[in-house]
Amino acid sequence: MRYLLLPFTPRYILLTIALLGTLALAAIAALDPETLPEIILPLAVFGAFVLLGICDLIQTRHAILRNYPIAAHIRFILEHIRPELRQYFFEAERDGTPFPRDKRALVYQRAKQQLDTRPFGTHYDVYRDHYEWLHHSIQPKQPASELFRTTIGGAECTKPYSASVFNISAMSYGSLSANAIRALNKGAKLGRLCP
Repeated sequence: MRYLLLPFTPRYILLTIALLGTLALAAIAALDPETLPEIILPLAVFGAFVLLGICDLIQTRHAILRNYPIAAHIRFILEHIRPELRQYFFEAERDGTPFPRDKRALVYQRAKQQLDTRPFGTHYDVYRDHYEWLHHSIQPKQPASELFRTTIGGAECTKPYSASVFNISAMSYGSLSANAIRALNKGAKLGRLCP
């Protein structure tokens, strides 16, 4: 009884459907030869699937093809197009390796000499741990030393002011690298502009 139900198990169901379809269409063609022009294409398709399934059953190279005739080819096709499916439908903008999709898009835009800026925010989670963030102070600090300051405006100036020789302000990581910002901060510290 188990062997009688074997063709209707999920493993062999596609081969069984192709075989039954081929037999049904062949029977229709045999009983009514005038319908042959209309059913020749479906008969050829079902017949091709039956041949493919039989070849899968008798081959010895791939166990998956032998155990899942016809259906294993669908798996191989999906395996082949998996990178494209993942890239276009399932992968987030920042998940790709070695370069995420948003970085690749920027390179493509620059190669085509198109607008390559992405204003108005970021896709990255700036609140997660270890994300570098600059919290600005709204209160100015008194200079630590007058040594590296200069007065702008002379005796004829009504409002002269004292300015730092080193003018370092907040900078975005897009304009300078992290190493350049560290170097500027170290220079400011050596010049006693910061405590």
